[in-house]
Amino acid sequence: MTSPSSAHPAKTREYEEVGYEVTEGVAVVMLDAPSRRNGMRVQMLVDVIRALDRADRDPDVRAVIVTGAGESFSVGADLDGPETLSRALVEDVDGHTATGYREPAGRISERLFSMCKPVIAALNGHAIGGGATIAAAMDIRIASEKARFGFVFTQRGVVPEGASSWFLPRLVGLGRATDWLLTGRVFDAVEAYEAGYLTKVVPAEQVMSVAREYAQIFVRDTSPTSVALSKRLLSSAWLHTHPGPAAADESRTYAGRVDSDDAREGVLSFLERRPAVFPPLDPSPAQRF
Repeated sequence: MTSPSSAHPAKTREYEEVGYEVTEGVAVVMLDAPSRRNGMRVQMLVDVIRALDRADRDPDVRAVIVTGAGESFSVGADLDGPETLSRALVEDVDGHTATGYREPAGRISERLFSMCKPVIAALNGHAIGGGATIAAAMDIRIASEKARFGFVFTQRGVVPEGASSWFLPRLVGLGRATDWLLTGRVFDAVEAYEAGYLTKVVPAEQVMSVAREYAQIFVRDTSPTSVALSKRLLSSAWLHTHPGPAAADESRTYAGRVDSDDAREGVLSFLERRPAVFPPLDPSPAQRF
């Protein structure tokens, strides 16, 4: 069986506004424009999509952390004048499709939803607008106690994006999502945690260390294929209005795993009282549904 990647980081700077490195089985995608508080431009958003795709295809990556450089995660669109939003729409060549325009934060959220690897948002500072929406599409959100959040679209004369109208009610309930999306008000980490938007709130200086510790659970303790399939079960469960079809999906997937190398290793490692060493993600179509 193979083990996760070595302790030596693999770094690259092939993205213009995003940093990317892999260390000990964890890919870190960093929004890297601290001088503008990681305000989002089209190039940054395209870079994020490409980096996420790269991490998801890399067999050495067991988990992904997305964070921001400097003191903010992202304050949303980089606004420099009244024409900023319309100019960005024109510049976003990838978003113009035969079926209509697809804005980039929404494309990021869709990519996050389809990922096999678990994604942790390390919210080192404020996450406003697009920063808050893409974080909502991630699996885990660990935030600085100083961070503030806001889905401020109605206060900018636009509407929610990043598929936040889909993700946010599932995280915090329709009532709180309606409050946040319609008013566009900014709120603190305590409110975000109590509503269920955040997984953990920690001191600002501990955000990345806690995120890395969390990511190591996936490197050290879990089967990559089991995690990927569990993500699919969670996402597909929203399609059903009765628990029966969800239970059927689980049963079918479970039955397909009981004779797998992963299951044998999971049981043997438990009986032998040792850490499990799971094989890489199984790419076969039989492990998808």
